[in-house]
Amino acid sequence: MLRREEYSAALASGAAARRRYFTVFARPNGLHQARMGIIASKRVAPRAVDRNRAKRLVREAFRKLRLRLGGMDVLIELRRCPTHDFNVEAGAEIIRLLEDLGTGSRD
Repeated sequence: MLRREEYSAALASGAAARRRYFTVFARPNGLHQARMGIIASKRVAPRAVDRNRAKRLVREAFRKLRLRLGGMDVLIELRRCPTHDFNVEAGAEIIRLLEDLGTGSRD
């Protein structure tokens, strides 16, 4: 997702799931492939290195599960500042969230 309108539409659809590190918003996009957007604000993670690490983690999980998501716009918002053990916990969390979206189950 690239345009502000696409982000706004995904946010307006409401949260599909909310966990400790991430909130996921999802909506159908009318295409045959999934698209992703990431929100990682300075308020949540003041250091750029932390925001970039979180975005890399999300992109990698999305790449692995992209085909399962079909025609959806998925917007992922970082909720907490990454900690030392962020990669392990958050990686498992984002994979579970995307797998749940792919199977159609929502919280």
